[in-house]
Amino acid sequence: MAKQTGSNMETVRKSNRFAILKYLNDNGPTSRKDLAAAIGLTPAAVTMICNNLLEEGVVTETGVSESQGKAGRRQIYLDIVSDAAYIISVNIETEDTTIAMCDIRGDIVECRSIITKSNVKPEDFLEEIVGMIEEILKSASRKAKKVVAISVGVPGIVDEDAGIARNAYGIWEDEVDIQGFLAERFDYEICVTNNVSAFAMAEQLYGMGRGHENLMIIKWGPGVGCAMIIDQHIYEGRHGKAAELGHFIVEKNGIKCNCGRRGCLETKIGYQALQKVAKFDMGDFGKCYAKSTGHNREDFDDAIDLFARSVVNSATIMAPNRIVLAGMMFEDEIIRDRMIKCCISYDSHFSENRICYSQLASKEKYIGPVAAYVLRFYFT
Repeated sequence: MAKQTGSNMETVRKSNRFAILKYLNDNGPTSRKDLAAAIGLTPAAVTMICNNLLEEGVVTETGVSESQGKAGRRQIYLDIVSDAAYIISVNIETEDTTIAMCDIRGDIVECRSIITKSNVKPEDFLEEIVGMIEEILKSASRKAKKVVAISVGVPGIVDEDAGIARNAYGIWEDEVDIQGFLAERFDYEICVTNNVSAFAMAEQLYGMGRGHENLMIIKWGPGVGCAMIIDQHIYEGRHGKAAELGHFIVEKNGIKCNCGRRGCLETKIGYQALQKVAKFDMGDFGKCYAKSTGHNREDFDDAIDLFARSVVNSATIMAPNRIVLAGMMFEDEIIRDRMIKCCISYDSHFSENRICYSQLASKEKYIGPVAAYVLRFYFT
């Protein structure tokens, strides 16, 4: 048997640490003995890792079980310390940007929202974000002492290692060094992630991912985003591009998309495309749809049907356990019901049990970047 290298040992250590923290996150207070049984590690290995986590202040002992007879030992329960650290979440969308301070469970402390400005230099807009971050740090001064990172979610292609937005669809066409800009102003770790991938990480950490290993997350509004969780890991293809559902080509020689290609699904069903049918605010799509008649209703139905067809085709290849709907365009139940019915019309295996609305809808504007940092840097 080949001797394990130091690199392999470090990978195993990180994997075991992740498994313990993920189990505590998903299940709450658990004894060392039960942790070992649940994740398949030896009691000695669990004890060693948990001792390190206790020293770091990441977990704490929360209580003791009742004694199980004369020979039975009382078990000490462990749990994650929610306020062990705080993260500044910056979630940049094409319409607005949300800046929030959250703990590692994703619970919010402070929040600000500004209009996303794509008509100014990226540096000028990032400077406005810096001002909002400084406001939050000042407002929550006590908790600010425990801030460990600024985590940014941004649309489009992202070089996560370098912290650079390569092409933020609908916002910046040129590369923007977000990490470099923020690192000059703050002495925190800076994390930059595609916003849909970040939200998928939130589903993995705080939402449907606590019960299912394979998920397909679909975000609608203002564009169309998609991410895949496979065996509890975000699937990222070449250059971080994967599951680009909104950029499936559905029309030959169609309208030019923000991504540079023509005829993408997003050009047919995105917010701007549907504005040509009738004017509405994204959060009011359900009301607009309910009031629509005649050709307008037909156009809306055609758009939802095209979307459903694309989802079914994607799910046929990827075979997720659950498909999670998120985004402002899905806020109204009437739209979700219409979407599910269209999916079922193409594949009878689709139902409300397989395709469902995100449990994190109320946190959607800020939760993704928090999860991206916690999963990638705090849990490993």
